[in-house]
Amino acid sequence: MRRFSLLLSVLLLTIFHGLGQANSNHIEAEHYKTKKFDVAIFPANYIDMIPGKRFTPTKQDIDKSEFALIRDLEKLNRQKQNQTSTPLIHKNLRRYKRQYFGYIDKDGQRILLINCFWDKDAENSWLKDRVQVFDGGSYYWDIKYCIDKDKLFDLSINGYA
Repeated sequence: MRRFSLLLSVLLLTIFHGLGQANSNHIEAEHYKTKKFDVAIFPANYIDMIPGKRFTPTKQDIDKSEFALIRDLEKLNRQKQNQTSTPLIHKNLRRYKRQYFGYIDKDGQRILLINCFWDKDAENSWLKDRVQVFDGGSYYWDIKYCIDKDKLFDLSINGYA
């Protein structure tokens, strides 16, 4: 029985170690930084739970979506959800680092998932893995942008624990 337990433990460790390596992707995003924003552009082959066929966003796609954020975010954020004790996202946009993931939706539209997080919390790992935090209020939020329609939608701001 002891031998079986040891064998099972080794087997499980091997499996979990392999899964951890598979999920880490070993892919680094393209770092695109300007005076107005600091973003990571993830390639189509980055493994994530994002639906649909994937594509790699271009710098032109990013520029277009960043303009839309400046133009339309305040209107989309009029309810100021989960922003009573954390920053108003539209007033602090430059403080957020962003990760961009591209996918094609069921209607064939090119969509950018824009994952945003407070700049002070950024480490170098943000260029390798999607930042996902539960809670944290408006320090963590995401939004989608339809490139083909030049439209932001599905603003989602983290809650509080």
